[in-house]
Amino acid sequence: MMVAGSASAASADDPRFDFLEFAESFAVRQGGTIALMQGIETGSREVSQPTDFSPTSDRLTSLRGDDAGGGQSLDLSNLNEVLKPELSSSSASTLNTPAQVEAVAEITGRVDTGIATTAPLEVIPASTFSLASQPDVAETIAEASTAPTVKTQQRSPIAMDPRVRGYRGGQVYTMMDGAFLTPVRSDLDAILTKVDQSLIGSSQVISGPYGLRYGSGFSFINVDSLPTPRYENGAENHLRLGTQIRPNGGQTYNTATLMGGGDKSGYYVNLGYRKGSDYQAGNGLAIPSSYDALNLFSAYGRDLGEHTRMETKFSLLDQGQTEYAAQFFDVDSLNHYGITHSFIHHNDQTGFGWRVDGWISNTEFNGDTDLSGKRRDDFAVLQRVESALLVAAGGLTPNARFNGDVDGDLTTAGFRAGMTSDPGNGFTWGAGTDLRYVQQEIDEYYDISEFNLGTTTFQTGLPTAEIVDPGLYVEGTADLQPFWTMAVGGRIAFASTNADGDDLQTPSNFKDVGGNINRDLDTSDTLLSAYVTNDIELTDHCSARVGVGYAERLPDLTDRYSDGLFLAVVQSGFSRVIGNPELDKERNTQFDVRFDVDYENVRGRTSFFYSWIADYNTYAANAILDPSGARLLQAVNTDQATLYGFESYLEADLTEGLQSFASLAYLEGTDEEIDQPLPGIFPLEGRVGLRLSDTQPENRWGLEWGWRIVDEQDRLAFLRAVGAGLDPIQMESFTPSFVTSYLRGYVRPNDRVSITLGAQNLFDRTYYEHLNLRLPEADGFEETIVLSPGITPYLGVEIDY
Repeated sequence: MMVAGSASAASADDPRFDFLEFAESFAVRQGGTIALMQGIETGSREVSQPTDFSPTSDRLTSLRGDDAGGGQSLDLSNLNEVLKPELSSSSASTLNTPAQVEAVAEITGRVDTGIATTAPLEVIPASTFSLASQPDVAETIAEASTAPTVKTQQRSPIAMDPRVRGYRGGQVYTMMDGAFLTPVRSDLDAILTKVDQSLIGSSQVISGPYGLRYGSGFSFINVDSLPTPRYENGAENHLRLGTQIRPNGGQTYNTATLMGGGDKSGYYVNLGYRKGSDYQAGNGLAIPSSYDALNLFSAYGRDLGEHTRMETKFSLLDQGQTEYAAQFFDVDSLNHYGITHSFIHHNDQTGFGWRVDGWISNTEFNGDTDLSGKRRDDFAVLQRVESALLVAAGGLTPNARFNGDVDGDLTTAGFRAGMTSDPGNGFTWGAGTDLRYVQQEIDEYYDISEFNLGTTTFQTGLPTAEIVDPGLYVEGTADLQPFWTMAVGGRIAFASTNADGDDLQTPSNFKDVGGNINRDLDTSDTLLSAYVTNDIELTDHCSARVGVGYAERLPDLTDRYSDGLFLAVVQSGFSRVIGNPELDKERNTQFDVRFDVDYENVRGRTSFFYSWIADYNTYAANAILDPSGARLLQAVNTDQATLYGFESYLEADLTEGLQSFASLAYLEGTDEEIDQPLPGIFPLEGRVGLRLSDTQPENRWGLEWGWRIVDEQDRLAFLRAVGAGLDPIQMESFTPSFVTSYLRGYVRPNDRVSITLGAQNLFDRTYYEHLNLRLPEADGFEETIVLSPGITPYLGVEIDY
């Protein structure tokens, strides 16, 4: 689905098409959904749109009358509230109640093995993804008002690195359809690149250590694809076609989805193709950012009984040449496949459910330094390296070139199984077990033979390393008072990491001068997690959520075993990382409080959090700046780091069909041991805007105009220096403030055709995010900055058959 989306609230996402109706149809047929949908208090006002959507074929009509649900007449208005945020819908305020979360879980085919009363939980519904203009899933989540805690670091237009409240990398535990997701290499791959957002049913962001049902992490992103459809009137097959164009960068995104099935089984097959070239910044500078990617996603589901079904899903990504601005390497090819198989059971009469997921995936890639974008006169990258080598060679080889190649391999596999019980007496419980396996290997090869330095080639890398991480968890809730619900949970995992000593390079940072391994490459950890949260109704219009969570997590394999990898892990795209096999596990304690208000014409929320992280994984930097602008980093623990901040959102109905909104988010992080800011912390950010929508039942059009206001970032990160007695080293540069504006809207000529259009960075501002990569001034080279895109109009069309 190629349609509108921009740097703003997700509520502009509309309309919902046949494919979501198939999901709803399926959900209605699962007996547990009927009772769940009726009488849900969504924390939202009555919307002006119709409470039921018009079916586009007879298969849905049969589900809406007296025959639906065994003679009951279904009220789907609350279902629409959950899944269909309109321009005039207050669901954009993301005042998610546990019932809303459970409703989304039912519709997307998921039986959560846990409890939904989590303080910092945000739900991003299907329509946000199906109508987004961004080509990357992580960026879509970050631009939604339903997830103000998420920001991204742009590595490529199709590779955004998500950050959740300052948590990064392996601190963010990410899943799709029960399967664990991680990049093959953090700076040349992205967690959610392999997900085609046109088939996402919903995503949940847990911005703290409360998602222990999924694994050991400090925050969690859980993505569920749509379930396979069912058809009451026998076999049917349908086709959906969509296209979107973004002239800035010549970007296009095209999808074709074939779907069908019968009354007890269904399928879909989606083919998506994304392609783009260099985009232009506001000042006209072309930023190296070309990409080419083909996605295949397919699913088959079958009902095994009245309350039980199975779903098998297969994903494939064939990614071609992709440029990564201001980094050492570009990607020549990246190939990924993943298979998940799930058995899902839910009986609403007994309140008992269980789910079992198994998965395996593999990603392979190779890249090099050969693309022309690495040596442009107006965007100098590798010229810095060649200039430094030329100086070392005495200037005797002025036309010599530096060449590098990289390849890597990642395999993940595992299972998770869990059960829940909600007998309706005010007490619920959930328990389960899971196993995660990860194997990763990276090799880098460098050729400097043209410089006559005596050394012709050298090699760095990550030796074959693996994680084995089994765990157990239990959760429960209790209605202590009519206005007060408490949830508790605990988890224990027995994790280990190891690396193959025979796979180390020579020379190696893990060997002595005699070539003997001098580091213990095998490490075992017991990981504990626990939380307590409280959901409290203060008045008829005000509620609060208060929680405290604790979690322990393993360091990334790259932080433990990198043997001199050139990883862009700080603001500079040139950084070389030496891992530490003895790196300690991180231990995080986080406190959260959130207040929600819900009046007839005004709704809002404010949330605060504070985290104390013991043995925080960070880096020590070499004191001498490389002539190319590069830094050598050593993975280390700091005794304690802190993260704290707030997010707030307010919306008001001005007149019928016209709504205003505003949001504000702030984050601060500090390495308490050296009393300096942490790297990668985004500055104060606010958003304001207006939404205008068609108030007629057909809901044929909508329009949104908004502004994004970002403060300067002058709290610049420092790292401790390698060597005793040296002052901390500044690792970031100042980022100026900026203001951008966007306009987006949609028109629906009929129920099968949607046209969406808009523009990001409406006034063509020249700006860049604090997380954007940049290379510092060095030996005659000016600072090279990855500027953000200038004005970016877009147009999308989708047709359902």
